[in-house]
Amino acid sequence: MAAYTVPFRLFACLLLVLCLAAVRCEDEKTLKLRKLEKIKEDDKDFQSSVQLSEPDAEGHIKLSGELKQHVTLDNDWKVNLTAYRADSADGEYKLFKAMPPMGVCQLLSSYYKNFFYEKLKDYSNAPHPDTCPLTPTDYYLKDYPLDSSMIKKMLQPGYYRVTGQLLKDDQNQLEYLAEVQVE
Repeated sequence: MAAYTVPFRLFACLLLVLCLAAVRCEDEKTLKLRKLEKIKEDDKDFQSSVQLSEPDAEGHIKLSGELKQHVTLDNDWKVNLTAYRADSADGEYKLFKAMPPMGVCQLLSSYYKNFFYEKLKDYSNAPHPDTCPLTPTDYYLKDYPLDSSMIKKMLQPGYYRVTGQLLKDDQNQLEYLAEVQVE
C-alpha cells in the first residue's frame, strides 16, 4: 500500500467502522457491508483506494488503503460525514446522523486525536494530530483491524448509507459511500 491521509482517514474511520462485513457485536448484532465505493475523486488533488480483507475465522476484518495527496490540506478543506437509515433496503432513507462540516486541522486536533490516532499510527504513516496544515504526500494504511464495539450501541437494525466527503470551497473533491445492513 502506498498512500492515505487524514481526510480519507476520517472517511475510513466512519466508513471503516460502519463498513464491517459480517462482524459480530457483543449484543449479537451483525453488520454486513453491502457496498463500499468511491463516488467522486478529483485526481488532480487525490488518488485513493480502499480494500477490505475477507473475515477471518472469528469474523475480524482488516482495512488497507492508499491516498496520494497532491495539495496542502488545512481548515479551508472541510470534511463532511452523513449517515442515513432505512428499515428496508428499498425503503426511504432518512437522516440518521450528520457531523457538521469540519476543517481538516480542526478535525485533526479533536476527533482524530481523541479517538483514532493512537491506534491508527500502528498501521499507517498517519500524521501526528499536531501536524497541520498537511503538505502533499503519500499515505498508507495496512491491515487496520476494524472494531464494531464503538458503534454497536449507536445502530439499531436496519440499512445505513454513510457518505464521507472532502470539500474545498463547497466543491466536493473526494467522496466515498458505504452501505451497511445491521441485523
